[in-house]
Amino acid sequence: MKSNLLMTLSAVTLMACSQGNGPEINADLTPQNSDNGVSEVKEPVVKDTVVKETRVKAVVVAKDGIDHSMLKKSISEDKMTKGLLTGELEASVDKGLFVSLTITNNQSYGVPVQYRSGMTADLQLLDPMGNKIWAWSNEMMFTQAIRDTVIPVGKPITVKFKIPEATMKQIKGAGYTLKAIYAGHATESKSVAMGDVTLSLNAVMK
Repeated sequence: MKSNLLMTLSAVTLMACSQGNGPEINADLTPQNSDNGVSEVKEPVVKDTVVKETRVKAVVVAKDGIDHSMLKKSISEDKMTKGLLTGELEASVDKGLFVSLTITNNQSYGVPVQYRSGMTADLQLLDPMGNKIWAWSNEMMFTQAIRDTVIPVGKPITVKFKIPEATMKQIKGAGYTLKAIYAGHATESKSVAMGDVTLSLNAVMK
């Protein structure tokens, strides 16, 4: 009798010590009857929290692997809108960069537009990530007078810009872009007067 009591106490003590370390164990020791009448005990279930944590980190790494520069570029191209007028950019290097924006009305009628200031169009220099590093309007002064006019059919309008030589020296490598923004607003149409016009400097700076 005394011997049986000592063995029982030893077993209880061993179980209590084994629960202090290692992974969490969910053990259901309640006997359950199977179809053949023999009692069965469920195997302990070990919760492997380390595996779950590793999977979460793998997802984060996959998201960080996205090429954000390509994403920004594709979004920017999708937002470019065609307007009533057509714009074309040309550039040439000569102690800086001379840029011409040609605006043409290819419609069958004159397009009424309104300018909210003395600026007809603006020119921006963008880095490979699409960030503006220079703007022509930042170096100019414009009147705030409103101008209403009609862009005639087939008669080009040219706006000239110059990027200073000091600014051009900041360009390192490929991927820089010029963006012309037309300042006119169509007054008799819900369409934009003209969408932004872009020109890659990769070919110009060869």
